[in-house]
Parts: sequence; structure tokens; C-alpha cells
Amino acid sequence: MKVVFGARSDIGLSREFNEDCYLVDEDLGLFVVADGMGGSAGGEIASRMACNEIHNSIRGGYDIVRKLDAGKSEVTTQAVSDFVTGAVQQACAAVHAQSQKDRSLAGMGTTVAMILVSSQHLFLAHVGDSRIYVFRPGQEAHQLTRDHSLVEELKKLGKISSSKQVRAKYRNAITRAVGIYENVQVDVLEMVPMPGDRFLICSDGMHSTSSKADLQRLVAEIPPDEAAEKLIRHANSKGGKDNITCILLDIAQVEKEKAEFTQRKLSTLKSVPLFKYLTFDELLKVVSMVSDRSFEAGETIVVEGEPGNALFVIMAGEVDVLKGDEKVARLKSGDHFGELSLLDRYPRSASVAARNPVQCLALSQDQFYDLIRQYNALSVKLLWSLARVCSVRLRETTDELGLVKSLIAKVNLKDDGPELFPKERD
Repeated sequence: MKVVFGARSDIGLSREFNEDCYLVDEDLGLFVVADGMGGSAGGEIASRMACNEIHNSIRGGYDIVRKLDAGKSEVTTQAVSDFVTGAVQQACAAVHAQSQKDRSLAGMGTTVAMILVSSQHLFLAHVGDSRIYVFRPGQEAHQLTRDHSLVEELKKLGKISSSKQVRAKYRNAITRAVGIYENVQVDVLEMVPMPGDRFLICSDGMHSTSSKADLQRLVAEIPPDEAAEKLIRHANSKGGKDNITCILLDIAQVEKEKAEFTQRKLSTLKSVPLFKYLTFDELLKVVSMVSDRSFEAGETIVVEGEPGNALFVIMAGEVDVLKGDEKVARLKSGDHFGELSLLDRYPRSASVAARNPVQCLALSQDQFYDLIRQYNALSVKLLWSLARVCSVRLRETTDELGLVKSLIAKVNLKDDGPELFPKERD
């Protein structure tokens, strides 16, 4: 994967120190923004330490990325995601240890937002309220991170609709930071980018001055280095009340087939009712979990009577749904089956067989549980959507039972009428 980048940091117009720090290592494909806090020199030390510790950790264990790029079967994208998480955790422990060692630095901490680029994948990690956006040609800007902040938590709870409803001194309060405690929960996202994608990593001194649409307009159609400079000028024109840091990262070259396949996954999953209401970043989390499955013509995918444990979404090909030897339905690309297996392992009510070569996405029950355990907002949407699916199924079944009861009642009332199911005559 080939990338082009631009990076800038500015003290702003109101602060005495620049507590932001950024790190770029083009050889490793590592891009980090950290926004420190802690008063005096604490914030500056925390952000610089975090960048250095992450850099050292990624450099020291980079062999795992090389193995992924080489297609080594023992290394998965999840393993690299765990590696990235470990790098941020190492930074957290180091910053915390320094704050305990030097009491003048007590309480210092920092946000972290980072991207690690491999040959085909991007690994995004963040803690705090620094953000990562993606600007994709022909689409609106997408915010890929969710702030770990008091304002965001109150929005999730439905207590406020705008940060202006929170008293000014609490608007910048964050709920997670690197270094406050020895460990921290890190949000990690793995994705395959599309050619032409532009990523923005920035501190809150940047994103607090503009909406997503404004940011997209400001960086459009100019090289990333010029765009970074333009963003700094814009933030200062809005008052420059905080330090301002941004890294712009352009995906100049990527394996086209892999990128297009990922885009097909996103489009296909978005058509499934269970995932209909997910945001772009939430859908990416699902894509990172699902497995690619292929079946030959005539191969059985699901066996009637056997416990189910996965949802299948058809990307290409057709399948037949069978009750015994009777075909009851045919499903094609975009259709899905097995969603109730995400809730329990009750025996399947029908068999499913590939009519021709079939390509599917499979989400297992264990993967589904991992999603709802890790992401609170996402879990609410998924469980609500699943409840709606169950409700529709229940209504359909109730209607069918009502029809059968009505037909039986008519037969009982008309003993001398025509037989509903006439027997064969000799």
C-alpha cells in the first residue's frame, strides 16, 4: 500500500505550551497524534512519552506485521490489532509510572489516536477525544472514532443533544486517557481502505472548530501537506483556543481487488435488516469480525435438525432452502439466513444447500457476542434490530397459524362440503 501524508502542529493563539505531539514513521507506516493534559509541563511530557513508547513498541514487534503482509497463516488481523492495543497499553503504563515517580507530574495523561499501515490493512486505535476521520470520494465524511468524553457519554444517554448544553468547564472532560491509570481500554478498528481515501488524525483543537462537512471542504482537492497547513490556519481563524495538531494520510495505491471486495462486504451487510441502522464505523467493526465462506454447487451449508451457530449473508450465488426433500425457498445475493442462531443453538428448522458456487459472509454466535461485549452503542442497535426481526417472524407465524385454524374451522362446519384435502381414489 502506498500512502502520501502531511502533518502539522501549532500552539494556537491562547496556550503557553504546546501539549500536543505527533509522530510519523513512514517506513513503519505509523502515524500518531497525542494531546497531553496535566498542567505545567505534564501534558507535554505525557504526549511525547506516549508517542515515543508507541513508536518503540511498534518498531520492536514489527515482525508480526511483516508476517501478516507475507500471508503467514499463523498471523491474523486480530493478532495485529492485539499488537497495536499492546503498544498503547505499554505507553499507558510508562506514562503512569513516570507520574508516580515524579509527584510534580501526578495526574498527567494524554489522548492517543493512531493509524498503523500494513500492505493491505489499516489498524486504527484511539483513547480520549482526539479523532480519526475518513474522506471517501463521492461520500460524506465519516468519523471513525467515538470520543471518550463526558459530552459523548451524556449524548449516548440522551441527556443532551449538543455540547453547548454542558457547562463550558466540563466540555473538554474526557472519560479515558493514556497514563491516568496503569491500564486503559483501547478502541481498535481494522479496515481495508479504498483508493482515494483520505484520513485525518487530529486533536480536539482541530475538530472542535469545524463540522465534518467543513473539514471535508477544507481538505478537498489539495495535497495533504497543503491541507494540513490550511486546517491549522482555519483553526486559528476560529480563535485558536487550544493546541492544534493534524496528520492527513492519502491512500495513493492499494490492492484494487481486495478493496473492492471489502466495499462489497459493506454494501451487502448494509442491506441486511440486522445491520441497517449501523453507522459507517460500526459497520466496519462488523466487517472486521465476519468470516468469508465459499461453497461448491450441491454442498450443504446448513443441516436441518443440527444446532445452528451462525448468520450467513449471501454475496454471490444462490441457495435452496429445504424441508426434508421439499424445496421451500430459493435465496440469492443479498439474502441471509440463520440470524436466530445468534441467540441460541436451537436445531435448524431447514437445510440450506448451494445451488451453484456460493460466496457468503458468516457471523458466528461467538463473534456476535464479542461485538456486543466490546461496543455498547453498537450492541444496543444490534439487539434492537434482532428483536425487530424476531417480532416480524412471530407475527408471520401467528398469521399463518390463524389461517390454518380458520381453514380447519371451515372444514368442521361443512361436513357435507367438498374435502379440503381429498384422498386419492383408486
